[in-house]
Amino acid sequence: MNESNSQKTTLQNPQSTQDLYYAIGVTILFLVVGGYGAIHHEMWRDEVQAWLLARDSASILELFANMKYEGHPALWHLCLMPLTRLNASPILMQVFHLLIAATTVFLFTRYAPFNKVQKFLFSFGYFALYEYAIVARNYAIGVLLIVIFCVLYRERYKRFVWIGIVLILLSHTSVHALIVAIAIGFGLLCEYLYFYCCREEALTENRQHIWIGFVLIGLGIITAVLQLNPPSDTGFAVGWNFNFTLQRMNNIIRILTNAFLPFTKPTMGFWGSSRLNDFEFFRLIRLTLCYLLVFWCVLRFWKRPTALLIYLTATVGLLAFFYVKYGGSIRHHGFLFFTFIMTSWIYYDCPEIKLPLYRVSELAQRTFSFVFTCILIFHYLGGITAISMEKRHIFSNGKRTAEYIRTEGMQDLPMVGDTDFAVSTVVGYLEKEKVYYPKGCRFGSFVRWDNLRTHGVFNEGIIIDAKTLSKRYSQDTLIIMNRNFGEGLIEKYQLTQLEFFTGSTIGDEGFRLYLLKMQ
Repeated sequence: MNESNSQKTTLQNPQSTQDLYYAIGVTILFLVVGGYGAIHHEMWRDEVQAWLLARDSASILELFANMKYEGHPALWHLCLMPLTRLNASPILMQVFHLLIAATTVFLFTRYAPFNKVQKFLFSFGYFALYEYAIVARNYAIGVLLIVIFCVLYRERYKRFVWIGIVLILLSHTSVHALIVAIAIGFGLLCEYLYFYCCREEALTENRQHIWIGFVLIGLGIITAVLQLNPPSDTGFAVGWNFNFTLQRMNNIIRILTNAFLPFTKPTMGFWGSSRLNDFEFFRLIRLTLCYLLVFWCVLRFWKRPTALLIYLTATVGLLAFFYVKYGGSIRHHGFLFFTFIMTSWIYYDCPEIKLPLYRVSELAQRTFSFVFTCILIFHYLGGITAISMEKRHIFSNGKRTAEYIRTEGMQDLPMVGDTDFAVSTVVGYLEKEKVYYPKGCRFGSFVRWDNLRTHGVFNEGIIIDAKTLSKRYSQDTLIIMNRNFGEGLIEKYQLTQLEFFTGSTIGDEGFRLYLLKMQ
């Protein structure tokens, strides 16, 4: 039996007790290792921002209004809203996020058409174990929905309404997941029209449900795009780059190695780093390797046009977005890898046609298991390295700073914080309703990414704002900074230097505390 048939047989018999026990065992081990990593992970601003948005929005409508500057749809935040009503601590979000990641691992190890070694390496790889498990963002729920789509794909035309619902939800997790959802919807539509629409056989009775599913997919895409449309006063990632240069295109193509070979450095600044880039030989072949990887994927999917179309549409769409809008970080680049995972999974259930290069495609398929395993080894090394670095180094000083403030009994003092996006981490861990942000000249908890906060803020102006608060509330005022005040300002305004918390993976989330006495 060849590899394709054996892997397909595995997928056709998912009910074996051995496979179930294996999936449960890997998931339990994942929860142990992931829980260990989460305990040692200090959340940073992007994680806490979502929690603060959900916590401080009084209603769903207010949440949508507050999110108009975020650049992401609201599904993750909607999931967090009930949790914020149970407890104000963002640690609850970490637990919920880890459970989402564990569900992804269980479904993958239970149903994916790969061997047990590959499933294990994936489960403890960089993205599954760290980026979309330990770092609590909106991306993990998108990855879970991609896996659910893969599980449903085998009997898609019997469950097409469910496919539509899954893709609606996927569209509303992140802009990157939206691009993947568009690719899936387009690929499914082409497959249905080409292979099945005119047939009068098994699909006749399901035809109405199939078109309902397509309507749901379209509805999810349209509503997500409408929500992502930024307001006129947005102040973050406002530009578009439609000027084509070969150098920029090649730089974007190189992102593929971030997604496929996330072998992180064992240093404090491990996040988003690449140990491979330290080798001159790898830097020389990196671009060529990226083009060869895409070419190999195209050859492998060649005889299964649905998989090929979804892979190319999603990959080109993501790379185009990185080119024209926002180059992103490794958490965004990971969707390139999950596009590959998804299309490699559904490949075995896609309709097959014979095209030129058919035999070359079969050769690429025969090399798949070896190449895939090699890729997953790099993911595994990156994941274990990231977990060990979380234990060894502080990710963000927001948690330590909040603990110090609470220990010293200063949590109820009026506070001034700059820079706002860094200080919001402290606000979340303090479970404080609001502080004063000189950027934007307003009170708040989460950061509002409008153009009011783009003006420059001078250190002395921050102290003057603190004096104003001190007079208004007749209390001492705590100033939280992610940089130093000069000695001259400290003496001029008689500030008391409290504690400094510096040295972390997120370099600008080191904090310095100053107390301005009421005068």
